[in-house]
Amino acid sequence: MQNNKKKILQSVMIIVAALFIVLGILSVVQATGSDVGLTYISKISNMILRYVVVIVTNAIGIMLMSYAAGTFEGKLKNIFSIAVCAYSTLMTIPLFMAFILMFPVGAGATLPAFLDDMVRDIVVAFQQLVGGDGWQYVIYTLGTLMGAVFLAFPIFSTYCTVKDIDVIAIVKVKLTSKKSD
Repeated sequence: MQNNKKKILQSVMIIVAALFIVLGILSVVQATGSDVGLTYISKISNMILRYVVVIVTNAIGIMLMSYAAGTFEGKLKNIFSIAVCAYSTLMTIPLFMAFILMFPVGAGATLPAFLDDMVRDIVVAFQQLVGGDGWQYVIYTLGTLMGAVFLAFPIFSTYCTVKDIDVIAIVKVKLTSKKSD
């Protein structure tokens, strides 16, 4: 009976995560100007807020799928975790690169045409949101840090999953050993 509950829970998590991932992919496509029927994205007038919806939607799907992967055993757990990590990395690299490229574009540099239009639109949207007196660079810095965390954390957690390292248990042991000193 317990095994059936676990399978049902895993199935529900995977289905909900997959729905968020599909919604996240469609949201990216809609936010970049193509029409895939997600009119709620197009109704958001500020480009930055569109991308916030994209990031939140994708993050929910990826985190839930990653958690679901961790509930399996053996090779399936490892393969599933690595696959989710690879997907997460592929989705995060453009976010990370966009924030890095916002620094030179915000300072007036020109990028190759295929990048410049997209990044410049985001820079203009940030400047409209927070002004052009330097605050946008705070946002770019925070966004770059967020992108780095979004890249590093899944890779680190997948490494720990595959190597069967319980980081929380290690931290607890270290904390309790310091208290006894």
